[in-house]
Amino acid sequence: MRTRTALIYLTLCLVLAGYFFYFEVVGRRARTEQEEAARHLFQVDTAQITALQLNRGEATPIYLKKNGHWQIVEPIRSRGDEFAVESLLTTLESLKMEREVAAAAQDLQPYGLDEPILHISFLAAGSRHQLRIGAKAVVGNQYYASSDQENRVVLIAGAKQQSLDKSLSDLRSKEFFTVNSDEVERIELDRGKTELVLIRSDNKLWQAPTAVEVKIKTSKVERFLSRLFRLRAKRFFDNEEDNLALLGLDPAKIRLKISTQEKTETLLIGNSKKDEGAYAKGGELPGVAMVEENLLEELPQTLSDLEDRTLLVFDLAQVQALELVLAGGAARLERNEDTWNWLGDENRKDPENWRVNSLLWNLQELEYLPGDLPRAQSSAKNNVLDLVLFSENDEKLGTFSLIEVPSEKTARGVLRLSKGSEAARAYWLSGESLRELHENAKKLLSPEA
Repeated sequence: MRTRTALIYLTLCLVLAGYFFYFEVVGRRARTEQEEAARHLFQVDTAQITALQLNRGEATPIYLKKNGHWQIVEPIRSRGDEFAVESLLTTLESLKMEREVAAAAQDLQPYGLDEPILHISFLAAGSRHQLRIGAKAVVGNQYYASSDQENRVVLIAGAKQQSLDKSLSDLRSKEFFTVNSDEVERIELDRGKTELVLIRSDNKLWQAPTAVEVKIKTSKVERFLSRLFRLRAKRFFDNEEDNLALLGLDPAKIRLKISTQEKTETLLIGNSKKDEGAYAKGGELPGVAMVEENLLEELPQTLSDLEDRTLLVFDLAQVQALELVLAGGAARLERNEDTWNWLGDENRKDPENWRVNSLLWNLQELEYLPGDLPRAQSSAKNNVLDLVLFSENDEKLGTFSLIEVPSEKTARGVLRLSKGSEAARAYWLSGESLRELHENAKKLLSPEA
């Protein structure tokens, strides 16, 4: 009897616990989710939005359509800034009211909604939606707003209002080129007096058809292209089409063409304006724009700027050992699969791989300066740095000898290089690259220094 009674009580307890869990825990969670969903002004998915219109007070309305990519249709025709537009749409999708002010306001004027500072209309899955933002609330950083129900007034966070209030300049694309850099097959750079033409061959190497004997360094061309594809318009001038000559754009000071198999895009660069930039026109952007003036300094001046003047070409995997002689001290490093170890010095802590790689990368990037070579100098016993690279079977890849470290004010210095078993030759290198080489070698030998 007692067992039966206990089982009954236990069953009742379990039923009550289940009831409590379902209605208090699960139910409360469901109610919370429903309440949170009710705070959303729109139940839309950004992927379903295909048209967007912004009216910003007295400014000209902005109208955008999506056809694969966002396009501005009015007041100009231009590509949209995909990131800026998608950011605005994400804000719309997640927009919540802070609280409801009036369920059915009879007069919208006190809230600034009779003439909203921002009116956004958008099409999602075939349905038209509206958002109006009016005056700023007296207390707190919040704004009065209404959505599809025009007379329902709510408050939204000020940060949301700022995210939605975008100008034409904010929403239009600022990229001059639309092609991909790896698709570019031809580059033409015309400075008036000098013209540079580069063609990418089937093996992906670049060459100049008018100077095929000059070896072009691929990484230099790729860096040049990378700078171009990062180029952005800082400011737009849509009413300057009649003043191109005054802006140095007709004829242009610099004309740059980039071609793929499918299309050619042209960028014109004109006069510079102090502390503002240079005027530019072309690519896929309408009108005239302003770009950073330092772009002019980054563009190659002649073919020599793109010439491959690498001192020693090697792969990191080739290097199996290296010897350093620095400030009278000598040391040898040997590769042991994925680590480097000092040879014959148990008291010296083995270096971290990245330090060795940093020095090897430094050597890979060393380039001699164009022009005459320095006078040959005999091997000096008091070199500040000697560095020897070895491949398998202890075969020498190259020997670098630095006679002295150029001072900070010295633009260039001399480095001697012996490739394999060849006789050493002297080269002019930039003072900065030689100082960096010496510093990396010092840090490898004495990381704590």
